[in-house]
Amino acid sequence: LAMDEAHPDKSGNAVSLGGKAIDEWTSMLEEALGLVRLALPHWYEELMVTNKRILPVGYEPEMHLSASYREAPGIVYMTLHPDPLTMAEALVHEVQHGKLNRLSWIDPVLHNAYTAWSESPVRPDLRPVMGVLLAVHAFVPVAALHHQLVVHGHPITETKKFEERREQVLAGNDGGLTIVEKTANATPLGRKVIQGLRKVHDVLVADCERSRWSADAMPPG
Repeated sequence: LAMDEAHPDKSGNAVSLGGKAIDEWTSMLEEALGLVRLALPHWYEELMVTNKRILPVGYEPEMHLSASYREAPGIVYMTLHPDPLTMAEALVHEVQHGKLNRLSWIDPVLHNAYTAWSESPVRPDLRPVMGVLLAVHAFVPVAALHHQLVVHGHPITETKKFEERREQVLAGNDGGLTIVEKTANATPLGRKVIQGLRKVHDVLVADCERSRWSADAMPPG
């Protein structure tokens, strides 16, 4: 899987520390995991079974690139990034992909998973409805991470950058979930997944002003 690339902005997943010391990797991952442990303690506890290994695939000072594959459940490929929140988001995002990918080994989840397609303003390629569900399934917990960090009054939430990112994720989840609900032909298990995402999302946006959100917003990844 090292060079099997599904993301249009990446060129494979060859293992690399990106010129950074192992201590830099472990220190940043510990900081990112600390955010997850504070905000999503039960989700953090599940990591013992939901994730087996993080493979380093380089360093990116500006953007962050990560990947996971249905064929390799429990494995997350990640680039190193200087922002611990970005790393925390990526870990939540990719582990969530792993959960849904595992489910897809025992249940189709969506009967039209790869026959119904839609455009996305955050990617240049068309996305199958399963891709949109994977994105929403990944970013609703990211939104929950943001929400709980605010509840805990973490200093990382006191910036304009955080506010903008939080709104971007919520707006994208709103648009993506709407597409899934309109387009997906779900199995009974798939319906439970979608209904669960809707329930959590509705709690997270209960006090939000949605009027300025773009109707075609999608999760940012």
